[in-house]
Amino acid sequence: MTNQPALSNFSTIRFISAVGLTWRRCGAGHVPVSAVGPNEIDHRGILLIPGGDGTRPLSKDRQWLDRLRDLSCEASHVLTVCTGSALLAATGLLNGRRATSNDLAFDWVTSVSDRVTWIRDARWTVDGNFRTSSGISAGIDMALSFIEDMVGPDAADRATTEMEYVRNQDSNFDPFSRSNTH
Repeated sequence: MTNQPALSNFSTIRFISAVGLTWRRCGAGHVPVSAVGPNEIDHRGILLIPGGDGTRPLSKDRQWLDRLRDLSCEASHVLTVCTGSALLAATGLLNGRRATSNDLAFDWVTSVSDRVTWIRDARWTVDGNFRTSSGISAGIDMALSFIEDMVGPDAADRATTEMEYVRNQDSNFDPFSRSNTH
């Protein structure tokens, strides 16, 4: 028996967008999903910053970065996937912290801030309440690690089984890192 909270405490997903709402309430399995504006989020929640091509223009948008910084400071935990770590780095919140990002975009991401301790070979990193992952599947591994830390190993194992996913539990080894594929 563990003293960790139940998984149901983490089972509502709300999306925010810099450009407004683009979809209505929909369902994803047993987890309610809805889109909200940035002023409607639960500031005590978990902030997940995805990556993708949209991170490049946002990494230079000072107004967006200031809002992201505020949201990140208010969140209980901040998780990034892929190039989402570039956005968090651009806020300055990763200064002096360990972080990683997608290997294919690593040179660009690391150019966003030289004040971050970038770890190229990491599948994901944990530094305080910040977690960064190297790519999409690494984001799944990071999320499972987060579930394990917050709720317990049984919940992470259950999620892994339900996804029919082969989990990588070694945060220090990313098999897709260029330095590990040569």
